[in-house]
Amino acid sequence: MLSILKTKRRKAVCFVILLFTVLVTFAVENHKNGTENVLSVNGLTVDYSHSNDGYIVTKTDIDEGKLKIRVSKGDVTYTYDHNILGEEEVLPLQMGNGTYTVSLYKNIVGNRYTRVSEVHVKAQMQDANCVFLHPSQYVNYTEDSPAVLKSMELCEGLATDREKVEVIRKYLRKSLVYDYVRAITISRNYLGDIDGCFETRMGLCLDIAALTACMLRVQGIPTQLVIGYAGDFYHAWNRVLVDGEYIIVDVTAEMSVLSGDEYIQERVY
Repeated sequence: MLSILKTKRRKAVCFVILLFTVLVTFAVENHKNGTENVLSVNGLTVDYSHSNDGYIVTKTDIDEGKLKIRVSKGDVTYTYDHNILGEEEVLPLQMGNGTYTVSLYKNIVGNRYTRVSEVHVKAQMQDANCVFLHPSQYVNYTEDSPAVLKSMELCEGLATDREKVEVIRKYLRKSLVYDYVRAITISRNYLGDIDGCFETRMGLCLDIAALTACMLRVQGIPTQLVIGYAGDFYHAWNRVLVDGEYIIVDVTAEMSVLSGDEYIQERVY
């Protein structure tokens, strides 16, 4: 009888150990897959698996109407148009470390929107410049984008970031022309088109700045897309981290489209 009880105890212990192992393995795999880093509230899903790399991925299951999403920290807020029904947006966390509020708004009528969801995400980046090394809504590209492949071709064999910046800067300045016709007809909510600009060799300042950011970011060079004023003109340009400091790179101005003497920054992406 005693030996039977000992056998049952051993089986019970083995079962507990096995169950514990399965649970731990499941938790580790869950963490690896990022499923623990997803928040879903009232139609808004925020994947913050890469918040420490400087960005989040958002999507919604709302299938109609106009949507906007706000990313706020402290007294600074960035507002973006958002896709509907499952299409993802990659949004930067460009306001440094801390807690961000991510809010989804749905259009009611005219220009009026109502908040339908809100979540809070914490970012703890080791280097705040990492934000400007990844694609996002305003600098939208993939590893297969023609501009990415061209950047790799141009920079092959170059040793320093300064060399890479100058080679890409010179290439874009000689390759592109400013699209004056499109500048008159463009919509207010226009986002830069990297692929279109690269393929047609024409673009607006926003296209050119986004293309510049793309080609430098894939070289591991932190590059900001900045929107604000150059003199009296509403404009987009770049700030690029070279040898520990940010320098202004404005390919549009270098094409003699406008003077880039004085810049007033409003937004950074």
